[in-house]
Amino acid sequence: MNQSVWAVAKWEFFRFFKWRDQLIGVLSLLVTSAIGFGVVKFARSSNDVDLAVVGLSETLKLPDDSPITVTTSLESPEQLRAQLDEKRLDGILLITESGGKDSELDVELIVRQQPGWVDELQQGLNDLKSRRAMARSSILPEQLQAILSPQALKITTTVPSKVSWGDRVVAIGMGSLMMLVCFVGLSFFMVGITSEKQQRITEQIVSVISPQAWIDGKLIGLTGAAFASVATLLVGGLLIGAVVWLAGYEFSIPDSLSRWDLLPLFAILFLGGAVFWNCFFAAVSSIINDPNTSAKSGLLFLPMLPIAAGFMAIPQPDGNAIRVLSLLPGTSSTAMPIRLLLGEVAWWEIAICLLLLICGIWLLRVAAGRIFAAGIMLYGKEPTWLEVLRWAMKPR
Repeated sequence: MNQSVWAVAKWEFFRFFKWRDQLIGVLSLLVTSAIGFGVVKFARSSNDVDLAVVGLSETLKLPDDSPITVTTSLESPEQLRAQLDEKRLDGILLITESGGKDSELDVELIVRQQPGWVDELQQGLNDLKSRRAMARSSILPEQLQAILSPQALKITTTVPSKVSWGDRVVAIGMGSLMMLVCFVGLSFFMVGITSEKQQRITEQIVSVISPQAWIDGKLIGLTGAAFASVATLLVGGLLIGAVVWLAGYEFSIPDSLSRWDLLPLFAILFLGGAVFWNCFFAAVSSIINDPNTSAKSGLLFLPMLPIAAGFMAIPQPDGNAIRVLSLLPGTSSTAMPIRLLLGEVAWWEIAICLLLLICGIWLLRVAAGRIFAAGIMLYGKEPTWLEVLRWAMKPR
């Protein structure tokens, strides 16, 4: 690779990736998250509810994490209303039962304003009603649970699977990460190429560097800038996770994140998928004169459809359609990592996937260079699709 390619790559990389801006972004993310975390903690700590219950001889059971503190009171409703007005109480629950346990309850909740904890209170009241109904019918709680419990179904698999809910979350996160890299690359190529065309500086540059070397440098520099920008977001996310963990919130790490043997393959697929679609972005951007008025600008979002199709692999990672998507260059960067995490992949499928991805990158890179060579010098009327196809097929 000649020196001019690296010169373009370095210039394009630092054109969009500024260390100072990235550090400021990470710090801003941390500060914002810390403030939000503190607000949530404060809101939870100030969410305690004092509820006085009058007229109930039984226990009102609420969920374990409920903020409601239930106190059985012997004071009169008038005295409790005074405490409610003085904000020493958050609510008064008046329960009337006329005929003992065999009668229905008349329940009234007195509050200053409509409460946000009424659903939790409703759960406790529903449980109370169910217990009273079982007592009237002489049904033990164990008997009712046996009646309402679903039929147990035992599933035996011939191939043991260790896929957990956390692994599925990781798979969704990896697919989303690929889409984010492509979105960032799309914006970089749109700005990097169309702005140069509008400023009419392409004539000077193309006189000292070949269009193919120019596009190769852009592919290296802008792809690196896209990955570096997304990497700073990941670093910020990891730091936030560390802060949450240090604050006492425990969470388990999915087993898929400890599969270090797959990391090199994931890196190749992610990098290859980004380069493949960046070649497409470069080709389309070079034939657009004004992104605000061009009808061809919508094509830049076309890659999002096949990339999103890789998410179809999550519910059924070994289906026939997903097997095909995991082999094609445009979708393998999303579908194959998900299959590697959730399904079964043969070695020959990985080999075909990588071979097709490499061939697809090479063909699209050459086509992008040819289209770029003709498109950057064209102003005024945008080319037709027949002309673009002829540029891509014509050797130089």
